[in-house]
Amino acid sequence: MDMDIILLTAIVSTLFIVFIIAVYREFSVMENETYVFQKESGPRAGLVNFVGNLALNKSLTHEEKKVIYKAMHRNIADMESDGVYFDSSLKEIVQDQIEDLGKDEQNPVPKAKKIVSK
Repeated sequence: MDMDIILLTAIVSTLFIVFIIAVYREFSVMENETYVFQKESGPRAGLVNFVGNLALNKSLTHEEKKVIYKAMHRNIADMESDGVYFDSSLKEIVQDQIEDLGKDEQNPVPKAKKIVSK
């Protein structure tokens, strides 16, 4: 039984020493080099960018916004039927967005006329 404790202590101590050496090396490299920002890529970054654009209403067409807000409203109703309840302010925000999208659909934006310069 004492051998198990000694072996476990030796392994934990070795891993701790390796960790300390790796941290020291990383800090010494950071002292000599400046940080260069690299844009994230991949599926996780794409999801984060999509959610950020949804919140900022960037790069989404009117139809995409409409589908997303209707899906959000449907999901909130489904979650409430399962026993998860949301604050009324969240419901009001989603309902306002759906109404705004409905008004935009009823009142299409007129196309701009071309101005002929002389």
